[in-house]
Amino acid sequence: MRISSRVSSIEPSPIRKLMDRVGSMKDVLGLHVGEPDFDTPIIVKEAAKKALDEGATHYTFAAGIPELRKAIAEKLLRENSVKADPEDEITVTVGGYGALFSAIQALVDIGDEVLIPEPAWPAYRGFVRLAGGIPVPVPLRPPEYELDIGDIEDRITEKTKMIIINTPNNPVGSVYPIDTLTSIAKLASEKQIYLLSDEVYERIVFDGVSHFSPASIGDAREYTISIYSFSKTYAMTGWRIGYVVASRSVTKAIRVVHSYMASCVSPAVQIAALTALREAEDYVKFMVNKYRERRDIAYDLLLDIPNVDCVKPKGTFYLFPDFSRIESSSMKLSEKLLEEAKVATVPGIAFGEAGEGHLRISVATSSETIVEAIDRIRRIILN
Repeated sequence: MRISSRVSSIEPSPIRKLMDRVGSMKDVLGLHVGEPDFDTPIIVKEAAKKALDEGATHYTFAAGIPELRKAIAEKLLRENSVKADPEDEITVTVGGYGALFSAIQALVDIGDEVLIPEPAWPAYRGFVRLAGGIPVPVPLRPPEYELDIGDIEDRITEKTKMIIINTPNNPVGSVYPIDTLTSIAKLASEKQIYLLSDEVYERIVFDGVSHFSPASIGDAREYTISIYSFSKTYAMTGWRIGYVVASRSVTKAIRVVHSYMASCVSPAVQIAALTALREAEDYVKFMVNKYRERRDIAYDLLLDIPNVDCVKPKGTFYLFPDFSRIESSSMKLSEKLLEEAKVATVPGIAFGEAGEGHLRISVATSSETIVEAIDRIRRIILN
């Protein structure tokens, strides 16, 4: 039997393959995990339990329960300066994954080109290929991994349908400044190209840096699709709930895709998310402060390793140190560290050619694990 050419042309997620492999090993220190190590806030879990006990176990609105969409609209206006109609412009999805998949499937046709600044989360390429589109990499400019508007303009063709941006950025930890995002949003609007803005790390920013949402620019609103998730902000990765914000016409198309994919998000999970929005702010601040402390520890330790270069990230819980002066192949280095030091990292090549020579290191783990793991890395390199 034949598998569809659409699927057979796509490699499985390299990060997921790594997680499966590490899960089968013993005594590995994990610096590879892309999810909070904190538990979901107790108040959120209790809300879900109560909802289940009260019968929230059936199908519900495909677009999301009205109470949650209304609360999301209030949050968007308060925190993102984005005005969105909860009835026609906000859709609750099965995680940020569901939001991204639905938006790309709704908008990208066979042969359409999608610009993706790299290094980038590998799922973007997979989503685009599943829709029949063509991913077009746009290298970010090291060492700060800046997104240059000229690099975007140079790659726009008559086939360009969408630009995907991710800020705060996984894997490099950069936070794009307002002027850069404004320029890209206006360019997309002028060219009538969709701008897909992945903002799932919006709350994890440090050192007085602020996150900016392109959809807050009035002129760019029609062509901007914004992706959000409860996973990273509220330590709810396993709950699988996110949301997408877009114009009415785009939202209508997104809802068609998502309804066929998932019907609806669990009502109990939606009630838990509603509680998170309303009552978990202190917990979010606590987690972000811990990430900042761990980032500082990891950054100082990495800089102490000879021939390793590292930029201090302004957001996310990742660092993206450059090991190219030690080993040009990030895959070989990652394998060596896993086998000989029992330390799991993600090779930079997983995020595109622009990531080669780097490793992604997550600080979503204890400070003790970070110190011991980087010490093991140092010893392997020195030997």
